[in-house]
Amino acid sequence: MPIRLKSLMEAPRLKSIEDIKKLIPQLLAAAQAEYDAWDDPDGQHMDYAGGGICHLIADEIAGVLNSNGIEATTISASVGEQHVWAVAKVKEGVVEVDIPPSNYEQGGGYNWTKNPDVVFDASDLHIGFLSHNPKDFTQYLDSY
Repeated sequence: MPIRLKSLMEAPRLKSIEDIKKLIPQLLAAAQAEYDAWDDPDGQHMDYAGGGICHLIADEIAGVLNSNGIEATTISASVGEQHVWAVAKVKEGVVEVDIPPSNYEQGGGYNWTKNPDVVFDASDLHIGFLSHNPKDFTQYLDSY
């Protein structure tokens, strides 16, 4: 009997948005660790010359997703304020996973300060569809 190679050549099974929701405690813990590391007395992250930490939080979110088998990356946009967030591919489509920066920092341009005493909870995390087609994942990355 011939060996069936089809199963070896099939694309990996995509995770679900429900799998992302199961990771909410890990996503929040990773974001909290980044926020807590922003501990300069004047509320500015000196490593980034007063810039915010959205890119660091987005990197951590994408890292948690990737380490749990969910293809994710970060993207940025500069319409209005510069912001970086995570985007993930799931079987239901393409989703953004983000904690809005106003929840943990204030300012504008590249002059941001830390909102004091923030403790993230599930209400801080935004998970929303950008597309209902997972094949659009790279298209969304190219459009920003």
